Amino acid sequence: MTDAAPGPEWDLLVHDAVRLDDEAPVSIGIRDGRIEAVAPTLDGHAGARIDARGGLVTPSFVDPHFHIDKVLSRDLLGARGPQEALDRAREVKIHFTVADVEERASTALRLAAAHGIGRLHAQIDVDFATRLVSFEGVMRACDRFAGIVDVTLVAFPQEGIVADPEAPALLREALNMGAAAVGGLPEVEASVEDQRTHVETILDLAAEFDVGVEMHADYMDRAELKTLEMLAEATIVHGMRGRVVASHCNALAVYPDEEATRVIDKVLDAEMAVTVLPIANLQMLGGEGRTPKNRGSSRVKEMLDAGINVAAGADNMYDIWYRFNRMDPVELAYMTVHSAGMRTDEEVRDGFEMVTTRAARIIGAPVPAVAAGSPADLVVFEATNLVDVLRRLPGRRIHIKAGRPVGGIEGAVWAAV
Repeated sequence: MTDAAPGPEWDLLVHDAVRLDDEAPVSIGIRDGRIEAVAPTLDGHAGARIDARGGLVTPSFVDPHFHIDKVLSRDLLGARGPQEALDRAREVKIHFTVADVEERASTALRLAAAHGIGRLHAQIDVDFATRLVSFEGVMRACDRFAGIVDVTLVAFPQEGIVADPEAPALLREALNMGAAAVGGLPEVEASVEDQRTHVETILDLAAEFDVGVEMHADYMDRAELKTLEMLAEATIVHGMRGRVVASHCNALAVYPDEEATRVIDKVLDAEMAVTVLPIANLQMLGGEGRTPKNRGSSRVKEMLDAGINVAAGADNMYDIWYRFNRMDPVELAYMTVHSAGMRTDEEVRDGFEMVTTRAARIIGAPVPAVAAGSPADLVVFEATNLVDVLRRLPGRRIHIKAGRPVGGIEGAVWAAV
């Protein structure tokens, strides 16, 4: 009787890969879902191998803000501007069913896995129109993709708090069901005082359930809006420093410079982070006339210079708010760099980190790295450097989650001559 053959030394071995800060290729040895070793060469038996062929290897992507319950619902209703979308969103949601939301959300998660998104922070409407239907449907989709895409749920009262008095009780139910954060949208309220009530109610709920806040603030690019400043001040008063993220922040871009500096200082004092949503905002915002203005951006570089963590999210996909999107974070980084005017090598790198490491910090997830001891959550590209990744060269992209390939894309070109 002979001894059983020894098991593989590595579950997965990635050869000839280049990390962002290296020039020489490395091998990456993965075992039990973690990176065990990174070295110029690694030997030993492996259960599976990937030849990177000199391609770039990066941490997997993180999307910190995505309205997953609404995806692929534009056939029901599409809006031409933000106010129309706010006014008519409930006309879409009343048609949602748990099964319908599950199927549409599953399509988004399948695309996310294919493009290299390993974590996703999902905004889910919880209000009088959809009640907990959207939340339950997304929870089912998340169960289907467990171990492929890690999804954290944000209970989001899009119809308001004062304007929708059913919302606070529904938010409590969603938080009891497992929501990891609570959202908000004070601009839907009818007055500044109601906006303040909205902000304070959300912060009180977050403190009660010991969760973070991820609130839409200064969404529309109108200089008279002041919800970002309101949120920063309330964050300090409520003792929530370091636990609040503001999303969109488009009005900040059109504030007078002195006012913008004052608000950025308050955001920094509150230890808040900011998520910008450039893809959807570029189409939806920028004025309603024939000539677009402002372009739905924020003061990304000023906030980064001040020391605020800024990330970028996809926001929407073929719904009332946005016509396009296919869950590709490379495309998101590309558009973020353009919309924010990020021109230097360092700024382009910041743009990429806004969909990887900075985004992970935004949602309170472990910051990914291509290093020994880190979770084996990686993306292997055919492109050999970051600029070529963002130039969207066709070719292979392989998504590795917890040490195993879970998705990918292939690309090719051809010409008649």
